[in-house]
Amino acid sequence: MAKSFWDEFKDLFKTDAEKEEEKRQQINDALEREKEISNQLSALDKEYKDSLPKEEEIDFEKLFPSDSGLKELEYQLDTDDDIAKRAEKENSYSKNKELSGLESKYDKQSSALSESRKKAEQTLGEGYKQLQELYDQLRKRTENDTLKRGLARSSIAATQLGDLDSARLEGMGNLRASYNSSINDIEESIAKLEADRDHALEELDLKYAVELDDRISELKAERDKTAKTYEEYNAKVRKQNNEYAQKREENISKYIKDKEEEKRKAEDAQIKHENKYGYTGAKQENYSKRYDIAYDFYSSLSPDIAADALEASPNMKYYLGAYYNKLLDSLKNKQEGETRVF
Repeated sequence: MAKSFWDEFKDLFKTDAEKEEEKRQQINDALEREKEISNQLSALDKEYKDSLPKEEEIDFEKLFPSDSGLKELEYQLDTDDDIAKRAEKENSYSKNKELSGLESKYDKQSSALSESRKKAEQTLGEGYKQLQELYDQLRKRTENDTLKRGLARSSIAATQLGDLDSARLEGMGNLRASYNSSINDIEESIAKLEADRDHALEELDLKYAVELDDRISELKAERDKTAKTYEEYNAKVRKQNNEYAQKREENISKYIKDKEEEKRKAEDAQIKHENKYGYTGAKQENYSKRYDIAYDFYSSLSPDIAADALEASPNMKYYLGAYYNKLLDSLKNKQEGETRVF
């Protein structure tokens, strides 16, 4: 809005500071009023952006898979109790197998000694029987001889029969002595066999007790070695996965940066092109509406502050784009025209 002659006349008597303060206040008032059209321009800006094709969302997972393909190995190791049970089972099997052989060996020897005892008893019985049969034969023969000779009741007959009885008793004694000697030998063999068996069993228990401890230690060492192998492998996998994740982040950052740079260059080229040749199509239509709204508003201001108010605006350069300079030039031309008229 142009100043009246009276207003311009009064300006002649104002100091430069007063004029500057009045201009600054007018610009601030204009900026405050500008908020009304900023909403309209913002709506047009949104309308235009919504009409643009949506940027394709970048599938970073497809371009840069988060999974390196390296997997840690899952494993479950035996506990000390598991190892003890396994070793005891192995130890018990081997021990029982050897114990069975040992028992079988001593059972055979014991059976053989028992059989020898039976044979000794059988031999003694048969010896007694044969001795008795021989005694009966000799006694009958002696009795017959003394009877034929008429000596049946004589001392000779008594002596001969006494000798037979003595020989029978001596023979029985010899048989018993032989039997006792054999039985003593068998009993000694049985006692020695039982002692050897008990000693062998003690040795067997000691042997397998030591082997059990050794086997438990061996299994624990194998487990610890396996655990170390797994952990070393998994540590390498973790390291490689960490390096892969770090490299992936670097690649994504570089990709985004390159894309943004590419977009910026494209936008700069487009802005340069549009500044030179103007907008086209829907964009030209949209920005023309923005220009008209802004033009109407700034044309309503005093020409001597309109251009300054536009330059002071924090939003107009963004909303008007290539039309900004066109509007600014138009306002400055009006300002110069007003100055020339005065």
